[in-house]
Amino acid sequence: MTQTATIQPVNSIVFVHGGGDYDIPVDKLERNGSLVAASSNCLIVCVYPEIDGSTHMTLGRSADVDPGSAPSFVGELETPQKTLFIDQVDEAVVFTQAVSSTLTTIRIWFSHPRWPEKVVIGID
Repeated sequence: MTQTATIQPVNSIVFVHGGGDYDIPVDKLERNGSLVAASSNCLIVCVYPEIDGSTHMTLGRSADVDPGSAPSFVGELETPQKTLFIDQVDEAVVFTQAVSSTLTTIRIWFSHPRWPEKVVIGID
């Protein structure tokens, strides 16, 4: 099932994680480099600057949401509760999605390499 949301999060980031205790990879975040910072159980995903406007996010199976280009990020994420969570700094939940395994492949596409107004997250 594909989910969509329009968000304008504080600090222009969202967290993608598998719930429980997770390691936020703050030390790996390079706003001028990659738009994704990763640990084994948490991703920080940069979105459109909150001061400039909102970001349209889509979450779904990779095969369903693939926009037809190579993803900007591909990685595996520990999902011990077999649930994927996407939330904001203020803990507002954007999406929750059941997954089939305790290790989930994540693919992320951005509409722009630095200022993405659209972020698509695919799960396998």
